[in-house]
Amino acid sequence: MTTAKARPGHSPRIHLATVLRYGWPVLALLAILWFPFDWLSTVWPAFGVPFRAVFRNAHDHFVGHTVFFLLVGLLILAYLPALRRRPQWYFPGLALAALVQETIQAIFRGQAPAFTDLNAFKGDALGGTLAFALWALWLLVPLLRRGAAANHDMTLR
Repeated sequence: MTTAKARPGHSPRIHLATVLRYGWPVLALLAILWFPFDWLSTVWPAFGVPFRAVFRNAHDHFVGHTVFFLLVGLLILAYLPALRRRPQWYFPGLALAALVQETIQAIFRGQAPAFTDLNAFKGDALGGTLAFALWALWLLVPLLRRGAAANHDMTLR
């Protein structure tokens, strides 16, 4: 039986503490994203009434998923700025988050995950993509301003 070499001063407990210390906002966002609100609306009528009022039909469900993933995407990209420069990590993470969310919802409904709710997936994809695009635009504006100011300075000479 082999064991992993322990680096001096680096115990697994310290590593876990560091991950939790700096990663708790991401874990909190994922917990909110993956919380089974549909299930909660069935077991807690005081929550169910407004929940059903907001998510009345397929269109409202689509809009809800879009807004939810937009907000979570914006917050994730704010907290993990490296993802703004790495769409090859962000978009697969977005797809995984959507699949996990649908899986959790299905389990709490007592069903096997079928991944047939394309309406929800389209909303997830739209919201997450809008979050990425808004961050890209936010980061692009100062570059465009600097470029415009440099061009303006060149024309004055």
